[in-house]
Amino acid sequence: MLDFLSKELVRLQEERKIHAFVMLAERQRRMREAEESGRRQVEERRRQEEDEIFKQAREGHWWDCGQFVVKMHQSTIDSYLEDIILNSMEKTAEEQAREEVQRMAVEINDIAYEMESRYVIKRHIRGCLQQFRTCLNICICGYVNNLRHGKGRAVLFMMTSLV
Repeated sequence: MLDFLSKELVRLQEERKIHAFVMLAERQRRMREAEESGRRQVEERRRQEEDEIFKQAREGHWWDCGQFVVKMHQSTIDSYLEDIILNSMEKTAEEQAREEVQRMAVEINDIAYEMESRYVIKRHIRGCLQQFRTCLNICICGYVNNLRHGKGRAVLFMMTSLV
């Protein structure tokens, strides 16, 4: 029986410890909830104040902005938003123009390179053709001069007119 009472005493002591931990945890939870509720109330109050300020600003009333008083009109808000939109449009247009100019510069560079390479090839071919004409003239003239027939001059005339 003594053993039973001893075990029952240990169980009751453990139960009291657990109950004390539960009470402590609940107290901490309530304190955190109260802090969070206070923060929510402050945030809600600030949101309501900002909404009221915005409402008064749209209507053109005076309102306090911390350290100084400002009078806002709808036209002021509109011009501010218009300035923001125009600035973003200008930046976008400038970026697009820059990209277009770069693209066109690449195209012009490619065309110029191609024309230059064609010109170099054309000059080279002209030089080769000139050398070929000279060589052909020499060969034909030598052949014609070596001909003993009367057709030499006609062949020379015909070949020089072709070349």
